[in-house]
Amino acid sequence: MRLGYRYVSVVAILAACFLAPAAAARAQDENARALLDKVESSIPRVPLMAKATLTSPSRGWVREMTLMYKHMDDVDASYMEVTSPLDVKDTRFLLLDHEHGADEQFIYVPAIKRSIQVSEQTRKQPFLGSDFYVSDMVRPDLDGYTYRFVGEEDVLGRHCKLIEGTPKDPAKETYSKSIIAVDPKDMVIVRTQFFDAKGKLLKVWTIEKLEKVDGYWTPMVQVMKNVQDDTESKLMLTEIKYNADISDETFRRAHLIR
Repeated sequence: MRLGYRYVSVVAILAACFLAPAAAARAQDENARALLDKVESSIPRVPLMAKATLTSPSRGWVREMTLMYKHMDDVDASYMEVTSPLDVKDTRFLLLDHEHGADEQFIYVPAIKRSIQVSEQTRKQPFLGSDFYVSDMVRPDLDGYTYRFVGEEDVLGRHCKLIEGTPKDPAKETYSKSIIAVDPKDMVIVRTQFFDAKGKLLKVWTIEKLEKVDGYWTPMVQVMKNVQDDTESKLMLTEIKYNADISDETFRRAHLIR
């Protein structure tokens, strides 16, 4: 799930008495980034296959999907295919998160039998009509954000550090800032609060159920709540298999239109 970050920079040193506090603030910000680096490095990079159910109780619909993931060279590749209901069946997504260079997202639209590249504007739209956005489904570029600690809080029974962040180029991002709850013991993010362009809380993403599967912490149930619209969507993973045998061809654009 995509993360968001915010940081308040030190732009000037006004007097010698402020040197120590400013240095302390910079060190704290570096530690916040370092913690997020550790969280990202702890994410399993082994091939994964799973089935998922995306529901929206407030809208009264259910989507069934298959999910696949594989790390190839410098790319984190994800493939998703909707298996039901009929009105969205065979909709397919290919998400390519490059370690270097711009990320790419493609969608196959059954109605026109074409795959199209997702534009910047489309990334800010709902994913399959849910409260998740397409941009929420991809890995963030940590270098595109700056950070600071803003406190600690018990979230879902875990004592978490709170990291507030902001994008360096707000025009390219969906949210103006985010506050992330990180459990430093297990190196997992259990909640992220997303804020709109006016700085008001827009959405809250929470892991309702986190389990170890084959030794990996896995978000079994994720919820995205839009607090402004009072709507909610839930993503549940089932039949998870790590170290799955998945062909590289699954993550080629040509596979979308097979």
